[in-house]
Amino acid sequence: MKDLNSGFKIADLIVKRLENRLTDEEFQYLEEWKQANEENAILFHKLSMDPERQYLERELKLEQSNKRANWDKIQAKIKNDRVRKLKVNFLRAVAVLILAIGSTLFFSNLLDNNISNVIGPGTQQAILITSDGERYQLNEEVTIKEGDVFISNKTQELIYQKKSNITKSQLTYNTIIIPRGGEYKLTLMDGTRIWLNSNSKLRFPSEFGSGIRKVELKGEAFFEVAKDSVHPFVVNANKAQVKVLGTSFNVNAYSDLNEIVTTLVEGRVEVSDTLFGNKVKLLPNEQYRFNKLTGKTLKQIVDTEIYTAWKDGRFVFENESLEDIMTRLSRWYNVDVSFLNESVKKLRFSGDLTRYDNIDQILELIEVTQKVKFTIKDRALLVEEV
Repeated sequence: MKDLNSGFKIADLIVKRLENRLTDEEFQYLEEWKQANEENAILFHKLSMDPERQYLERELKLEQSNKRANWDKIQAKIKNDRVRKLKVNFLRAVAVLILAIGSTLFFSNLLDNNISNVIGPGTQQAILITSDGERYQLNEEVTIKEGDVFISNKTQELIYQKKSNITKSQLTYNTIIIPRGGEYKLTLMDGTRIWLNSNSKLRFPSEFGSGIRKVELKGEAFFEVAKDSVHPFVVNANKAQVKVLGTSFNVNAYSDLNEIVTTLVEGRVEVSDTLFGNKVKLLPNEQYRFNKLTGKTLKQIVDTEIYTAWKDGRFVFENESLEDIMTRLSRWYNVDVSFLNESVKKLRFSGDLTRYDNIDQILELIEVTQKVKFTIKDRALLVEEV
């Protein structure tokens, strides 16, 4: 099938196959071409995947992730004739390209483009830096002894344990760094569990002393603090401080964002800042936003699941700007995002999606709105308004 006419004929037969119009002779011809070599079989699969089924599956995903009434308008636009048009036009375009540039070149380009543009989700990965400066890659199994402290990640969660009850008078600090495209869980010596999001950093004592339990956060983390009425737990997050006795809460304190956001799930916390002297106490389902540049604050009741779903492997967007959505996606998928139009940043979307899909599956759901278009090249993502 190296000549142009044969390439065009194969594309035409695939179109007819999707429309159930193949004669017995044409069916046999297509089968022989498909079985001629492995490359043909792969290309046949790629070109004959039913666009109607893909389109309806995308519609179903969108419907399941839909949380806002304005998404209903999208559903009303889906017509049978449009699905048919999508199917036929797609494969006719394939036929034209085959005729214009040759089947071998077109097919190889199709394969190369699909592979190079697949960007998978983040994974469990982190770097641990111990008090003596040693660095450990936590995507590999490690077992470390630091004084009386035993550190292990055999369960894919970094766990600190100690055999004796003797408290050290001088604290030694470890640092765990989560790169873009990573996440990791950590259990401190006192039993406090911490989920760390992409592009985050936590500095903490390998074991706590007799006073305040204090850690330092840059980025985003969810905390389940072990209760200890005698030893308060303090998170220093950029220019804010969160003080608790035992509770569950989320802190978003990325250095490239102006706001520091604390969201309380259970218990009570006190949030303060070192710049303007603001201080506030939060109850469950309350959120406190503090702007590092202006000093502006906002305390509000929220659906905490929106702000903590990331630790459970989900993205939840509730009328969120595309700029903020792409910021979150860029960290998780480790891509660089550029906006071709400033206005597109302000578009708002809602959805509930898994974090473990490839990025193109999420972008396709957004594109269904017909408001925005995405182009991926290597790890660069271009966003433009339709």
